Amino acid sequence: MTQKLVIAVCTAQRPNMLKTCLASLDKLIRPNGTNLTVVVVENDPEPFFTGEEAGKVKGALSLPVFFYHERRKGIPFARNRALEAALEHAPDWVALIDDDERAEPDWIEKLLAACGQFNAEVANGPVRRIYEKPAPHWWKSQLLKPRPTGTEITEAPTNNVLISARIIHKDGLGLRFDERLTFGSEDIDFFRRTHAAGAKMIWVDDAFVEEDIPASRVTTKRLLSRMHMAATSGAFNIVLREGRGKAALHFIPKSARRMTFGGLATVIGFCLKPFARERGEKLYYYGLIRLMKGSGNLRGLLGQAHNYYDVIDGN
Repeated sequence: MTQKLVIAVCTAQRPNMLKTCLASLDKLIRPNGTNLTVVVVENDPEPFFTGEEAGKVKGALSLPVFFYHERRKGIPFARNRALEAALEHAPDWVALIDDDERAEPDWIEKLLAACGQFNAEVANGPVRRIYEKPAPHWWKSQLLKPRPTGTEITEAPTNNVLISARIIHKDGLGLRFDERLTFGSEDIDFFRRTHAAGAKMIWVDDAFVEEDIPASRVTTKRLLSRMHMAATSGAFNIVLREGRGKAALHFIPKSARRMTFGGLATVIGFCLKPFARERGEKLYYYGLIRLMKGSGNLRGLLGQAHNYYDVIDGN
């Protein structure tokens, strides 16, 4: 029996990265008995891929590709449009990948096989990050955390994931991304609710995608902004799920600790830099990161949006 798998990609103002992503999808090993289709959702008031531009992309690929448009700016709007677009093609499975990533040829094959082997409805794989410019020495890069394929997980991002269509179909769980989370954590929230609804979720350790990290994403300002955004969205997520009172009991003391120790570390690091530059800078920026996280938690408690994703990195 043939099964249908739709790969969904959301994009905004990064046509070159998207084309590279689609080229990698066109090289995927096609699992036996599986039809692959790609849907692209452009999240911009004025879409780039219309008419001739869309035709050029389609003509260069062997996979069927369908372009959709989501005018409302915001990641959860685009992701929900992608889910709706995928459902138009009556899939059994839906895979999600970011427009700044490239899939390994066996990516889908590995995710799909693991779901079958472990009777899972969600499979999440690792992202290998390729930096255009090295991150500062004080930045603790996100490292891959190897764990056995089949390890059960309770949350996942959307940058490398396969989900059963039952999770999003109206006759199944009917889940969607929370459109109030326009500034981050919408994917973690979605999969936490997926797990809470009883869907089995697993890790697939050898289903790789590669992500290109532009130099603009590793500037000091951008890295600190990302920390502030993550803390803001994380706290706001808890506000939405558990209420502001309960969230405040957790985050106000946590924020106070982060800002107190962050401020202290920043001052000590600043004073240390003239005598031990690298050690002083590490302590200084460690303190700034703590301050960003603490102030971000407070911002999230107040429900104030963050503008991190208003800036487009890459092209």
